[in-house]
Amino acid sequence: MCNSILKAKTLLNVVRTGWLLRGVPIPLAETVAEHSFLTAHVCLELSSKIKGVDVSKAVLYSLIHDLGEAFTGDLVKPIMKKYAESIDQLVLDIVSENIDNPLIVELYRRFYLQTDVEAKLAKLCNYIATVIIGAEYKSLGYGVDDIIGNTCGKIKEISIVLGIEKEVKHLLSELQVNCPS
Repeated sequence: MCNSILKAKTLLNVVRTGWLLRGVPIPLAETVAEHSFLTAHVCLELSSKIKGVDVSKAVLYSLIHDLGEAFTGDLVKPIMKKYAESIDQLVLDIVSENIDNPLIVELYRRFYLQTDVEAKLAKLCNYIATVIIGAEYKSLGYGVDDIIGNTCGKIKEISIVLGIEKEVKHLLSELQVNCPS
């Protein structure tokens, strides 16, 4: 039935909650679909510079990494932190039960469980995409410093684990995005 397409379409209208909570107006706030699109492009750019990475797999993870939000909406961080294990399992179950394409379900599961280097790279690109948009909102005067700071910490952490700090710093520099140390 291709219900994954309909769910992806839903994400065109799901606004990322963190931006709203910091005063970014709905017409300007990034949607989950926009975020996934930018994440995929970041992943394509970054992963193509790293030896041994399956670029296609990393980009596919990036495209579907927030598919669960078509069912749950964009949950705020305090809720995610408090109920992380329960929510993680719930979202995996919902996607497994409601998406009819086995490849998409498996990719989503692998990304969510961070089973391989491409999944970790896609998560890193997710954070980079967030910082890119956060820098834009900051330049417009919105109070998003906490999101940028927290996300930059995650970027640093994952880039160290993957051994690609130099490539990530170079990419952020090219994009004129500053991550506080």
